[in-house]
Amino acid sequence: LILAAGLSTAAHAVPMCDPPRFDKLDANARPLYDEEFLARQAELHLRQMGIDANETRFWNGCIQTFVGDGTGHQKMRFFDPDRYREVPIN
Repeated sequence: LILAAGLSTAAHAVPMCDPPRFDKLDANARPLYDEEFLARQAELHLRQMGIDANETRFWNGCIQTFVGDGTGHQKMRFFDPDRYREVPIN
C-alpha cells in the first residue's frame, strides 16, 4: 500500500503539456516542426520575458528550462509551450 501511494504521488509531480506535433510531415515528407529550433525559439521568448532561461528543451510536452536563481544556482522550471505560463510541479 505504501509503495502504491508513493508511485501515485510521483505520477502527480510530472508536468504535462500539449506539445507541438513533432511527428507531422509537410508535403515533401520533411518534419513540419523542428524540436531543437522550437526549443531555441522558446528560450529566446522566455529571455524576452525576463526569464534567464538556458539548456531549454521539450519534456512531456512542456518547455523545460533551467533558470538562474540569483545566487549562482540553477532551478529547473517548466512552461506551457502555447502561453509561456509556468507549469507548477506539485
